[in-house]
This record gives sequence, C-alpha cells and structure tokens, in this order.
Amino acid sequence: MESGHIKGSYTISEVSRLFGIGIDSLRYYERLGIITPRRASNGYRHYELDDMFKLSLIKDLRRLDMPMKAIKDYLDQQSLASTLALLEKEERLLDERIAQLTADRAAVRARAQALAEASARTVDAPTIERRASRACVELSAHIERDEEMDLLIQRLHRQYEHVLPHLNMLEIGGRLSQQELRAGRANVYDSVFFVLEHNDEGAVSENETAPYDELLPAGDYLTLRYRGPYEQNAEVYRRMLAYASEHGLDLAEEPYEFYEIDNRDTANPDEFLTRIEIQVK
Repeated sequence: MESGHIKGSYTISEVSRLFGIGIDSLRYYERLGIITPRRASNGYRHYELDDMFKLSLIKDLRRLDMPMKAIKDYLDQQSLASTLALLEKEERLLDERIAQLTADRAAVRARAQALAEASARTVDAPTIERRASRACVELSAHIERDEEMDLLIQRLHRQYEHVLPHLNMLEIGGRLSQQELRAGRANVYDSVFFVLEHNDEGAVSENETAPYDELLPAGDYLTLRYRGPYEQNAEVYRRMLAYASEHGLDLAEEPYEFYEIDNRDTANPDEFLTRIEIQVK
C-alpha cells in the first residue's frame, strides 16, 4: 500500500506518475514559464506543493483542448474576474464537446442500423431503384487489387478528413472499369469515391465546406446486390446486362459499386455485401 505521507516537494518522475502527465510535457510547461520547479543542488527539478494546483488545473483544461497560451495568460493574471471568464469558456468548450459526442453517437447508431438493414437485404435479384442526385468526392486511379483500393480510400479520406466524418461512417463506392468488365475481368476500377451526406430530400446537407467533384445524377438505377468476395462483380455485371436486354432497358455506360458491408465491418469476405448500380436512361 502506498504511503499517505505528504512531502514538501516532488521530483519530476513523481509528479509525472501522480498526475499522469508525461515528463516531456512537464518540461514543455517549464519552457513556457507556466511551471517553474525549484532546482536542487544536484540540478534535479523539485516541484513544490504550490505547483500542484497549477498542474491539476492544466490537466483539466488540456482535457478540453484549451490552448497552452490561454492557460498561461490565465495563470499569469489570475483573479476572480478571470476565473469567472475561464469558467464561462470551460462551459462553452464542454457544450461543444457534448454536441460533438451527441453527433458521433447519432452517427454510430445510424451505422448500426444500416448494417442491420444490410444484413437482411435480398441479394442476387435485379431491381430498379430510384436515387436522388449524389454528390461525391472522387480519386481517379487504375485499381486492380484490394490493397490498392484500401490505400486510395485512406488517401482520399486524408485529403478531406477536416470536413468528412470518420471513415467507418462514410458510404464508399468504386467506379468499375467497363472495358475490363466487358473483357470478363473482375475487380478492376477507374476510381474510388465517397458519397457526401444528404438530407431527406436528397440535397447535399448543410456541410458547405465539403466540396464535391463528381455528381451521380438522380434517376432510376438497375441495381443488384451480391454477397461474398468482389471477384464476382464481372459475372454480376454480365447478369445485369442480360436482365436489361431481356426487359428492354437502355443503360448508361458506367457501372458503380457500393460497399454496404465490407472490411470495415468484417474480416470474413463471405459476409461482404456489395451493390452494383447502372443508371437507366
């Protein structure tokens, strides 16, 4: 059992353990002039009891992502008025954090519902589905391997991560290479893209800072879902063309593939659920 004895000063390693603050961070606070530990004759830092209050406050404020400069300004000019102002700022930061967590929870629930619905969907049955226009951000590249697709997805998300939700919450699609499909080659793509969030009317939602460089037009789409590995998509595409021919459908040229359940959700390819769409003219 640790002793409850209170010492008059503590070493940097003791303070680090006590507050859960890294030693490098404690040295950084010292360089900023926020905490100035006493130096012993051997040159070691010794933190006095008066420093403990400051460290406790710094830890609480950094938990709210308050800038170090704002913390230093407060400690340098601490007064009743500045404390009240600080508490108001803390409340605003907490409100922002709560709003973000609430939005994150809603997104997680929506994703869970989408996965549950996807798990129950009918597969291997062509349907005509009406779609609103869909704004997308796209990265063009010749893609032949799943590993290449995963890398480009990460690269595209990195490009827009300041305005896009977490990767697990995004609807991801690939533009299948029609030339390769007609030659019977599966799993070859000309681009990868993310579908931006839409409201109930199908318009791009209020996140105006998310630009888009591709727009999937509104209209009817011949749609077919399949479970399992992506190597099936050439055969699925062939079946869709046969269905269109049989039913007199005039199709646009470009097929799109959407990943309703993929390696973000399961490591078992047999559980993948993929949707291919081709617009009906």
